[in-house]
Amino acid sequence: MRSEKGLKSGLITSAKESHGQRIFYAIAGAAVTPLMSLATAPILAQSLGVLGRGELAAGMAPMLFAVAVGALGIPEALTFHVARHAGGARKVLKRAFWILTFLGMSTAAIVALSASLLSDGNTDIEQLIFITAILTVPTFWASVPNSVLAGNHQWKQAARIDLCLAAVRLLVLSVFAMASLLTPLTAMMVMLGIPLIKGIVMLPYLFAYIRERRNLPPARARLINYGSRLWAGSLAGIVLLRLDQLLMVPFGNAAQLGLYVVAVSLGEIPALLSGAVRNVVFSSDAESSHRPEDQDRLQQTARLTSAATALGSLGIGVALPWAVPLLFGDSFAAAVAVSWVILAGVALGTPGSIAGAGLSARGRPGLRSIGMVIGAVLNTAILLATVPVLGAMGAALATLAGSIVAGTMNIVWLRAHFGMPMRGFFGLRGADFQLILTGISKMTGKKRVHAASK
Repeated sequence: MRSEKGLKSGLITSAKESHGQRIFYAIAGAAVTPLMSLATAPILAQSLGVLGRGELAAGMAPMLFAVAVGALGIPEALTFHVARHAGGARKVLKRAFWILTFLGMSTAAIVALSASLLSDGNTDIEQLIFITAILTVPTFWASVPNSVLAGNHQWKQAARIDLCLAAVRLLVLSVFAMASLLTPLTAMMVMLGIPLIKGIVMLPYLFAYIRERRNLPPARARLINYGSRLWAGSLAGIVLLRLDQLLMVPFGNAAQLGLYVVAVSLGEIPALLSGAVRNVVFSSDAESSHRPEDQDRLQQTARLTSAATALGSLGIGVALPWAVPLLFGDSFAAAVAVSWVILAGVALGTPGSIAGAGLSARGRPGLRSIGMVIGAVLNTAILLATVPVLGAMGAALATLAGSIVAGTMNIVWLRAHFGMPMRGFFGLRGADFQLILTGISKMTGKKRVHAASK
């Protein structure tokens, strides 16, 4: 009963939250895991070394790649349904659970079968891949409550849970490192196992959500239909983000992968902002009527997010030459230049990333998928040509090219099918600065009122 009341209160609160507040809480939640990962990165690097860090990444890469690809867009389809329709919760959640169970078992088998090929004869990496296969099905299950939270705009609740779990992960890794127990195997179990706790914690809220809606008329939900249209784009996106780590050992070596993983962890810090905003745009626009003001809001969101991402990328890039040797050790100094390329890709790809969420929310995930496929093909071609020669730098250049092309295609589709001017996604306008000043004024005004009341 208590969890049901808590959910009701949370749903009422989320309904009153503005678009900007949703973005704030989504950013806070999305920032927790990457920032905690950044805090753990020096621990892993100094405890495992370049080779051990590469083995850890190589062991986790097949499972992470397969989970993202094998879900067939079902978690995103569930978020779309929850955001747009109130009815049919019990039926659609049950259907999503069983679909994900079947997909999870199939994906786990594929991960296990790929171990010998992707480990390139390294028995330690092969053992890690086998173990990750066991965690595949629970990872699929954990996506169900996460989708319900996103569909109901429960960003604040999700942020709190993510903060607690990320702190636990940091603490456990630190204790293992101080006790000299941190190996690729123990690190992998902590990094993949602790996030699964979120699914367990959210079960009471999930059950309360179902009970609240059991008397509502069911709505038609085509999970596989919508998910499959989104899946092609998701597959291409995963190719852009994960294929490099998956193929680095067979085409390069574990040491180059160790450098690349550190570079990615640093270079993609600004991406947490665009990723959080993208999630809010998707769920918010999915429930809107797509009026002209929604179009303006989408473009303004893209411009402001792009500006913030570019500033963040610049600041991080300036700090890297001294930060990397200090935090990770001199053996990781080569990761600095690779990080610069990744930062450039994140900054230049942000407008298209937000535009892609707008396409999916408007019921056109297939268009987004086409652009992602084009970017992924380019990424793969550059990756295969450059990694054997340039190693980690080749993978970074492939990601840069693929991200720019895929993002630009999303903006082209919005122009062609919804009449949105492409220039509306770039630069800053007077209204953007006014919105920033208004937000700062409200924040400082609230602080003054609060101080006066005391």
